[in-house]
Amino acid sequence: MSGTHGHQSLVAVVMAGGRGTRFWPRSRNARPKQFLAIVGTETLLHQTVRRLDGHVSPERIFVVTTEDLAEETRRMLPELPPENVLVEPEGRNTAPCLALALVEIEKKFPEGVMAVLSADHWIGDRELFLEDLDLAVKHAAWERELVTFGIKPTYPETGYGYIESEGHGPVLKVRAFREKPPVEVAVQYLESGRHYWNAGMFVWTLADFREGLQKHAPEVLAPLDGWMKAGADPATLAAAYRQLPKLAIDVALMEKAETVAVVPTRFRWSDVGSWPAAIEFQETDSEGNVSVGETLLLDTRNSAFFGGSRLIAASGVDDLIVVDAEDALLICRRDRAQTVKQIVERLKAEGREDLL
Repeated sequence: MSGTHGHQSLVAVVMAGGRGTRFWPRSRNARPKQFLAIVGTETLLHQTVRRLDGHVSPERIFVVTTEDLAEETRRMLPELPPENVLVEPEGRNTAPCLALALVEIEKKFPEGVMAVLSADHWIGDRELFLEDLDLAVKHAAWERELVTFGIKPTYPETGYGYIESEGHGPVLKVRAFREKPPVEVAVQYLESGRHYWNAGMFVWTLADFREGLQKHAPEVLAPLDGWMKAGADPATLAAAYRQLPKLAIDVALMEKAETVAVVPTRFRWSDVGSWPAAIEFQETDSEGNVSVGETLLLDTRNSAFFGGSRLIAASGVDDLIVVDAEDALLICRRDRAQTVKQIVERLKAEGREDLL
């Protein structure tokens, strides 16, 4: 590797096939979370790709998405070559998604170091992010280890998996991946100082990633290798894809691999997982309310209003989230925001495709 930066060989893969159902009624099948401007004025997908500006050239940035979102993804990212938007015939979790990226990218950049990013996360401090990314790229290239990013926990979150580390220095050894813990265990993790949130971001050389999949999850790779050998016809990809197991990359590879390192990140991060998480990024008034769009609030506290084209007026309410979309209105208590997913499931069961 030449130069002071490790990014000459860097290839970025942005996973952008998610749905973000917790952001209903704003997120829909045709307009998922990564297409929304939840934080700031740009969509999360734009922010993810723009963060790499001047650091990774556009022909080395790939986005993996699903068939129904591919056209809109290409339209939103005109700076990327259209063939760099890789299309999954169906979502089968992150291991198949990244295996598809591997077989596609190997043809063009066999010596590449792949950074795996999510299209729908928020990251503060771009410079720190790029420095941490370079550190991970160098480690992956020189030490030939699979590298993950660990977010320093700020509270005992029970909705994330954790990475247990050992050692000292800017890059640590991963001792174990820990499942989403009950709250008493999350408190212990927080106090230990050795546990980090698993943000699902990774860096590895293409060669090491291939070797890892061949050893620990060959069933994720073999059908795609066969498809490549047969000429990689887009029309036959669906048949190959149906043979792939639905597996997360953590389960398929990271939890089994012998040599995994973690970079404790210095940048601020959020997976912006639900409406309460989105509220954290907004200014509040003296009563703790958040207003996006036009509101008129009387005797109302600790509530969040995400308006559309019309005025939202509220009187005498506390701890509510209200989200106005053209054809649907969400009203829920702040502490019940995780149940939005269940609303979407109920709509699906009732065949309300018009609202999904």
